[in-house]
Amino acid sequence: MSKQYVPDLSSLQLLGELNYRRVAKLMRGYEEESVWDFSIHSVGDHESRLRLVLGQESRFTSEMALEFGPEGKNKLLFESKLSMNIRLYHDVKIAEITDGHRQFSGSYPYPNDDMYHRDEKFRLNQQLSDILELCLKHGHRLYETPLFQFA
Repeated sequence: MSKQYVPDLSSLQLLGELNYRRVAKLMRGYEEESVWDFSIHSVGDHESRLRLVLGQESRFTSEMALEFGPEGKNKLLFESKLSMNIRLYHDVKIAEITDGHRQFSGSYPYPNDDMYHRDEKFRLNQQLSDILELCLKHGHRLYETPLFQFA
């Protein structure tokens, strides 16, 4: 009999707080904007783009759309653009991934019809963390955004 998965709420909350700080760093000095574009240089002269788009705002929350992908035409056989929705909770200073209509659960039974991992919520927020950290370390803000399309 397998042991029941119990989410580590303190780690998930810490990750949300760090993601909120990362988003705030990326927006710093340009908070009045509604779209933030970044170029990220990586090994092998590959360049990726990160775009944050502000959606609905209320007193305590904001919705953002994140798009991340290669700048040029990609020769891969699969879709390499990543899109996710982020909800920022300003009162508690936490950022988390949502799918736009619902929040992810802290744990899922395994196996399940949607093929989610048991710790899907943590993994998605860790992926957000990795993308934001990559942008903070290797990216730069695009002030005059050229027209580009994600591959």
